[in-house]
Amino acid sequence: MPEGSTVVRDATITEVVVDAAASFTGRHANRAALVDPGRELGHAAFADTVPAAANGLRRHGVRPGDVGAIHVTGVCDLALAVHAVTAAGAVPALLPSGAAPAELAALMNETGARFLLAGEDTAARSLAATEHAYVRQVFAFGDVPGTTPFSRLLEPGATEPGAHPDPLRDPALRLPAPSADMTHADRLADLYRLGGALTLSAGDVLAVCGRDLSAPTWIGMADLCLTQGATMVGVPGPDVADLLETILRHRATAAVVTPAKLRAIAFDQGRIPVPGLRLLVTGAPSAEAVRACHTRHNWTVAPLS
Repeated sequence: MPEGSTVVRDATITEVVVDAAASFTGRHANRAALVDPGRELGHAAFADTVPAAANGLRRHGVRPGDVGAIHVTGVCDLALAVHAVTAAGAVPALLPSGAAPAELAALMNETGARFLLAGEDTAARSLAATEHAYVRQVFAFGDVPGTTPFSRLLEPGATEPGAHPDPLRDPALRLPAPSADMTHADRLADLYRLGGALTLSAGDVLAVCGRDLSAPTWIGMADLCLTQGATMVGVPGPDVADLLETILRHRATAAVVTPAKLRAIAFDQGRIPVPGLRLLVTGAPSAEAVRACHTRHNWTVAPLS
């Protein structure tokens, strides 16, 4: 079996992703799996951090079936938060990063969230929202007053008993507005579907703006890179210029674009010196834009789904 490939088995999504990430050893161990501005997370570091953080969550009172709201912007924090919560036996509920406190409070209550993982840049709004929600504890990436730092979850301590979920039936992700659950089996099916659409392999670099995707696809792409030895780079802004800068800086081999961004790349940009890039479009691309990308940049275009 190829290094980092996934296997259909009776397991949780987190077990599959952590096991695959841990399999990248030797010269692959410290290869960046996830990249944000100013931060990188390697495959080996991810595989070590998730179970440690899950045990820390259990030591802080998180119990199987609890719902943890996740309000972060970066792909590194997103992957660690989602899988630490899942590994603890709880259910992650993804909140929109740009939402205002009132909306966040409503979504926390709708999803039944009892604890929160916030990013350093989102914590002010998250904490304001908890005043009108049923959240008992707040964990945060970075140094945020009034919260428990995520780093404290990684401190050595007594090992707390883990959960024994049923991957076919137990929820692995809760989506708000309206509230709905994806099981571990659903998440694994999504992972295999994305794998077929993106065909990533070790050494590929994928540039993605999270605002262009649904929450399940955003975390699913991170999972795919973690299992295949590829690198996912989060694009920090919503504009085409942000995407192209990321592609150039990281020498991306693939990128996710909306149909609008595809047209802008095809007709509004000069020649871009990145050969062989694959563009994966979130909607139906126009035939003219596809031809122009091939003619002007020698880039291929394919639908994401």
